[in-house]
Amino acid sequence: MTKHFLRTCLILVLCLVMLAVTAGAVSQGGVTTNTAVNLRTGAGTSNSIITTLPAGTKLICGGQTNGWYKVVYNGTVGYVSGSYVTPSATLSGSFGTGTVAASAVNLRAGAGTNTAVLTSLPKGTQMSVIGVSGEWYQVNYNGTTGYINSAYVGLSGSAAPAPSQSGTTPASGSAGTVKGNSVRMRSGAGTSYSILGTYNNGTALTITGTENGWTKVVIGGVAGYIRSDYVAAGAAPANPGTASGTGYINGTGVRLRAGASTTSQILGSYNTGTAMTITGSSGNWYAVTYNGRNGYVSKDYMTTTKPGSSAPAANTPGTVKGNYVRLRSGAGTNYSILGTYNNGTPLTITGTYGSWSTVTINGKSGYMSSTYVAAGSVAASVTTTQPAASTPASTGSATGAAIVATAKQYLGYPYVYGGMSPSGFDCSGFVNYVYKQHGYSMNRVAKDIYYGNGTYVEKANLQPGDLLFFSNSSESVGHVGIYMGGNQMIHTSTSQTGVIISDITSNYYIQHYVGAKRIIT
Repeated sequence: MTKHFLRTCLILVLCLVMLAVTAGAVSQGGVTTNTAVNLRTGAGTSNSIITTLPAGTKLICGGQTNGWYKVVYNGTVGYVSGSYVTPSATLSGSFGTGTVAASAVNLRAGAGTNTAVLTSLPKGTQMSVIGVSGEWYQVNYNGTTGYINSAYVGLSGSAAPAPSQSGTTPASGSAGTVKGNSVRMRSGAGTSYSILGTYNNGTALTITGTENGWTKVVIGGVAGYIRSDYVAAGAAPANPGTASGTGYINGTGVRLRAGASTTSQILGSYNTGTAMTITGSSGNWYAVTYNGRNGYVSKDYMTTTKPGSSAPAANTPGTVKGNYVRLRSGAGTNYSILGTYNNGTPLTITGTYGSWSTVTINGKSGYMSSTYVAAGSVAASVTTTQPAASTPASTGSATGAAIVATAKQYLGYPYVYGGMSPSGFDCSGFVNYVYKQHGYSMNRVAKDIYYGNGTYVEKANLQPGDLLFFSNSSESVGHVGIYMGGNQMIHTSTSQTGVIISDITSNYYIQHYVGAKRIIT
């Protein structure tokens, strides 16, 4: 009797061990990574990194702990942050080999014990796991597709994609380019390492190795790591942007940088009149070549006409040329905004600094981009192409109006980070969802839409359906909404408000406005 009892206990212990190393927990559906994300040994960033999973990786989920999902990847149990994945009760994919871990397990026609039994599988039977539905695995066994409760199946050899999205590892020492905008280079292979620089699409680099989903690169003499899904093998195109020709430095000590960002390495400093070859553009930066060196110069400090004596004389009367033009405390877009003025506002030009004019408006002195300053009296400078203040905004195209109408159907719907459906939207998910219903597709996140989709539109020429972009506390382009006309925007704002309509002339949106793009063709 005692021997029989001990033998039974031993069998139970062995079964429990088998179940513990299978999926780590009963499956609760699946998740898909929204971006490259670290798979960790525990539920928190203090735990060690097992590997880095690329965007689009499908994982079977075994539960949730403090905002972290317990998942199975390549037969390994790990944890991923819920901030970077989209959960789903059902998920199809290639999840590796499943092995029956208990005796006489039923293969059923559906994901539930109330469905028909197709066959009974003995312990050790192997099959391909091709999906997950709640607590059930969808499997293929000898050509038959069915479902097995995940508590009785172990996983191994998951066929999830390798960290490099290209499918091949670039050879060490090979040429490559940055794939995407505002891509960060770090001091080590992980997001916990310090940022060495930020680079935009097409920046040339040299690939020197790979490590856990990160590519080791050299840009402008600086060595570091960039996530592999933002590195493309192959030489940079001759003209990464649309601009070309000769550009002239317009300022003192203007910096040539290795990337299109003020955090990128400084390659040199140059003064007014220095001629460089413009090979492209990236946002507010020109890609240039000077004395065989490639780099980037801010458009604020470069002009395509050679600086001369054509600048207005000091204390010349003038007017604002354009709407929502910002007066700043210094000669650059990084300086604070002193005020915002519309077309025809009178001012006095007191001097120039690079591509900026020093002006006085109603006793307030500051700097305004020379592009938006016209010399001459008010009557002479006001153009007939600008609508009068009382003229209604353009109604835009019929498609734009239809897009706005669709967007308004979702007023009050909830905000969900990473959401792209009526069950919950984030800002770019809402824009993508609305536009997709009218046959348009675009990049997933706000900054990638701004730099990669549509055509730029001046704020004075907005039409319903245009997209408006704003900065936030962490990103230069971090929010997007749909222009409705009449200075109104519909967008997904916060978890407290969901989808709302906002006035873009409010102080917050004026100060954080980045630009507008037109997607409608």
